[in-house]
Amino acid sequence: MKSIDKIELKHLSFSEYRDIQALMEKCYPNIDDPAWTKDQIKRLVDLFPDGQIVVKVDGTIVACSLSIIIDYSLFEEDHTYLDITGNDTFSTHSGEGDALYGLDLMVDPEYRGLRLGRRLYDYRKELCEELNLKSIVFGGRLPNFHKFDEITAREYIKKVKQKEIHDPVLNFQLSNDFHVKRVVKNYLPEDNASESYAALLEWSNIYYTKPAKSYKPEKSVIRLGL
Repeated sequence: MKSIDKIELKHLSFSEYRDIQALMEKCYPNIDDPAWTKDQIKRLVDLFPDGQIVVKVDGTIVACSLSIIIDYSLFEEDHTYLDITGNDTFSTHSGEGDALYGLDLMVDPEYRGLRLGRRLYDYRKELCEELNLKSIVFGGRLPNFHKFDEITAREYIKKVKQKEIHDPVLNFQLSNDFHVKRVVKNYLPEDNASESYAALLEWSNIYYTKPAKSYKPEKSVIRLGL
C-alpha cells in the first residue's frame, strides 16, 4: 500500500453516490446486486445525515457506515433486514426511537488493517451516547458459515467466540464490545455466504437515561355553575 497523507471521517454527501456504489460492489462480490440505489442513499442522507458517515483516505472514500434510529419495541427479536428498513424505504426511522440500528458498515479490502472500521464503530457509539439512545443493534453477517456444513449457526457462533473458528466479521464485532443477542434466520436471503443467517448484535449505552415523563397534577378546584 502506498503512503497515506490524510485520513478524514465526514458525513456522506449524496453527490458521492458513485463512490459508494463502487465501494459496495468491491466489498460484497458474492452478493447479487449489492449496491444501493440513488434514491435509497438520498433518502438516508435526507432523513438522518448524522447516521451516514464515510472515511476518506487522501480524498478517496474507502469506508462507509449507514444507520437509522428505530423504536426497537416495535420489532420482534427475529426480525429481518426488510422488516427493519420498511422494505428498503426507511419508513421505520424515527427521531423518537431508542436504538441506533446499523444498516451497513464496509471497508475497502485494500485498506483493511488501518482500524478504519473501528473508527466508524467509535463514531456510532459516540452518536448513540450523544442522542441518549439505549443501544446500537444490527444483524451481523457470518461470511464463513457456508464452509461448515456439519454444524448449526448457533454452534458456529459459539465456536467463533471460543476462537475455534475465525470469522472476520463476527470476530471484529465481538472485539468492539458487541454481544450476540440471538441467531436470526432469513435475515438477508441473498447473503449466500451466511446461508441467510445473521447474528443479532447489540452494544448497550451505559450512559442512557430514561426520559422523564411529564407530570400533570390533578385539578384540585371544581367549578360549579349555580
